[in-house]
Amino acid sequence: MTILVFGEIQSGELVQASAEAVTAALGVRTAGVEIVGALMGSGASSIGFNAVGLDRTVVVDDPRLGDYLCETHVSAAAEIAKKVGAELIIVPHTSNSLEWAPRLAARLNAAIVTNGTLLERAGDSVLVTKPVGGGAVQAQYAVRAELKVVTLSAGAFAAAAEGSAPAAEQVALGEVATPVELVETISEAATDGPSLRTAKVVVSGGIGIGGVENWKVIEDSAKGLGAAVGATRAAVEMGWVPTSKQVGFSGLKVAADLYVAAGISGAIHHLAGISRVKNVVAINNDAEANIFSVANYGVVGDAKAVLPAFVARVNELRGK
Repeated sequence: MTILVFGEIQSGELVQASAEAVTAALGVRTAGVEIVGALMGSGASSIGFNAVGLDRTVVVDDPRLGDYLCETHVSAAAEIAKKVGAELIIVPHTSNSLEWAPRLAARLNAAIVTNGTLLERAGDSVLVTKPVGGGAVQAQYAVRAELKVVTLSAGAFAAAAEGSAPAAEQVALGEVATPVELVETISEAATDGPSLRTAKVVVSGGIGIGGVENWKVIEDSAKGLGAAVGATRAAVEMGWVPTSKQVGFSGLKVAADLYVAAGISGAIHHLAGISRVKNVVAINNDAEANIFSVANYGVVGDAKAVLPAFVARVNELRGK
């Protein structure tokens, strides 16, 4: 029996969520079960899946996988799954896999649970916990099918340590018929600060900031702390920031060590995006704001005044 873990390649590099998926696999492995790492992409052979815990790796290295197209990735993943005889397939939950993993499950007649945050073994079943209802409830699914596919939310597991990558076995991608043609790829705008996906510190703003003219307070504070900039869905819908900055159930789920929520009320769908944050600092002029229910530290006051003072004090203490 085999657990198959797919890594994801972005911009020529293996994303951290790939190593997190290996940790999840190790947690549900039983005696005699092999863990196989898999990569798909143009040039994938040169990118080692070097997470400790993998028994072997397989690769589909094909020019047709250079740009993401769902049908091509499904076909490559299906070839790999058949090659290794997987019982459980684990995939990092990304915008791409959210499309191709369900298609893969349908092709292989497998059960699937997406966006899992906890993975456990119970006999022949796999228990998958995930947020539902906008993150208001945590549901647990017992998956008993012979073949199971699970996508895991980034940051839900610690990343497996790096080691020497096992020699990769090559798997050929056969003929692929797809009705989709890639017309254009629009890259996410580059920023000076860290990526919101992986940042250890995030400064995030909501409509309590007051207006787009005040958004510079968020950006300057993030720069002062060496942090990434985040935002609520409302701030995005107001056009203050691009959708790539949205934190929440329908945006990014962050797993920062510190999350500074400025002018954020704490709607359920936003809290779903910060459930794995270690420390939340909330700044809001409404003492009854729901954000205080999850905050480790809270300040009732105008975020435009409190936030710069907070950053200045942090940097003062850093300098001592």
